Amino acid sequence: MAKNIIINNGTGSASMINGNYDVTANVTGYDNSSISPSNVQVIAGTNNYALTIAATGSLTLHVTEDGTTSGTPIVGATFIRTDSEGNEYGNAITTNQEGNAVMSNVPFDTTDAPTIYYKQIASDGEHEFISTVQSTTMTASTSTIEIENTPGASRTINLTDANYPNLPITSGTITFTIE
Repeated sequence: MAKNIIINNGTGSASMINGNYDVTANVTGYDNSSISPSNVQVIAGTNNYALTIAATGSLTLHVTEDGTTSGTPIVGATFIRTDSEGNEYGNAITTNQEGNAVMSNVPFDTTDAPTIYYKQIASDGEHEFISTVQSTTMTASTSTIEIENTPGASRTINLTDANYPNLPITSGTITFTIE
């Protein structure tokens, strides 16, 4: 007897009797043959079972100053996979000399691709970036997204004497450290 268990946001439930079950999957965007374990022994007193499934897509995040394929690459921009709420999963990836950060093992499907969420968590310290959750879908096993990290704007810092208003300080160094 087969039990179809509908998964919603990572969880599903069904009434099941004790026994040994072969497990198969039908999950859009994933390699259904990678379901693990593929055999589960349901036993009395155990009501939670954890399974995994793998995706095989590859998403390249290409970061340049102007967000184009020919723009100046940004080395050191860092990204992480998230869910729609921004909760982080897995290890961060960082752009290389070509401005590419490759997110491996992401889902894809030619017609009904699941949404992939990610966010940029750092740049190279010289460029601005969008830190909110971004999303995409992949209709092929590989895809590239162009991302813009503009140079930081030139800022003018004025330093005056605290005891003599508007008296400029002749020379010195001020250090700003980002938190």
